[in-house]
Amino acid sequence: MPDYSLPRARILRHRNDFDTVRCDGQRVASRHLALNFLRVAGADRRAGFIVPKICGDAVRRNQIKRRLREIYRQHQHGLAADLQSVWIARRGAADAEFTQLRKEVLALYKKAGMETTL
Repeated sequence: MPDYSLPRARILRHRNDFDTVRCDGQRVASRHLALNFLRVAGADRRAGFIVPKICGDAVRRNQIKRRLREIYRQHQHGLAADLQSVWIARRGAADAEFTQLRKEVLALYKKAGMETTL
């Protein structure tokens, strides 16, 4: 049974990592989210989350980040082991329901050719 935890080591934290994925990777987007992704040979699967101020105050932005991390945590094992991804919330993401965000995340994985097995 896979480990569904999401330790800090699997979260992108440094600006250089974000910039590498955003500049060198590919991008797909939906109404509330944008996904930048890059496959880095030999690297562990990691994700980063960006929620700009346009999405609301600090409470709303943190709520969006928590939701995105939870969705990613549940579906991380269906992704390639060397995938680096950066999720960017767009205007209106704060008003989206959790289930709607989950559907968009899965749709973006499919659009990017990285269908999850879950």
